[in-house]
Amino acid sequence: MIATLALSMVVTFAPQAPEAEAQQPTAKEVFQEMLSRYHAAKSVSGTVVFEQAATSGLGEKRVVITTRLAVSKPKKFFIEQSRNPRDDVMPNSFAAVSDGKKLGYTVPKGLLPGDPPKLFEAVPDYSGVSEGMDAFAPLLLDRSFPIAVAFYNEYEMRLLTQELGSLTLLEDRTVGEQEAWVIKGQYIRFRRTANRPEVKIPIYFYVSKSYDLLGVVYEEGLMDGGVQYNIKSRWTVNFQRDVEIPEATFTVR
Repeated sequence: MIATLALSMVVTFAPQAPEAEAQQPTAKEVFQEMLSRYHAAKSVSGTVVFEQAATSGLGEKRVVITTRLAVSKPKKFFIEQSRNPRDDVMPNSFAAVSDGKKLGYTVPKGLLPGDPPKLFEAVPDYSGVSEGMDAFAPLLLDRSFPIAVAFYNEYEMRLLTQELGSLTLLEDRTVGEQEAWVIKGQYIRFRRTANRPEVKIPIYFYVSKSYDLLGVVYEEGLMDGGVQYNIKSRWTVNFQRDVEIPEATFTVR
């Protein structure tokens, strides 16, 4: 009995080892997990607001392109984009919708014989939302990484990711009301040519602790017509994953 009590006391009062702190994920792990959540999502709905400001000695020009979208895998989607302020030359709006059987999207003036305002196509059996985006991607006002992520179009995503390297985590930030990781990367904006060196610029991704893409920002300097411009591009993303989307959203007209 004495031996048993002594053993019990030793066990009871033995110092406890401190719990190991949760290991912080790497920037690459956060980025890849964010993408995997959108890949697995059955639906994505929300908005992307693209803001670009070009500043020079001549003043400042701004443009905002707003995207509303709803994607329901495997085959249905809706996307609508508008430009503000309106441009006198470039298209100021775009829309595409698929009900899974038929796809319709707006066409810029002068692109096709007869100038039809819309083009309609049958959706092949093999075609999902990613392939649907392939049909109209060159016509988008904002053909960007966040849009590609919503449709999970790997080709469109690679337009950026294949030029991306040196991902690092910076100090967390609050974006809206959400705590977010800040990922800094080096973006190859222009590849080396015979007449131009390779140009890399910093790019920043904001990812919530729930692995939602919240935003993308980069800044660059460009020369045009002898004028030096400082251009800041920002995408503010507000997506919801795995939400119910009304069927009327995908009506093709």
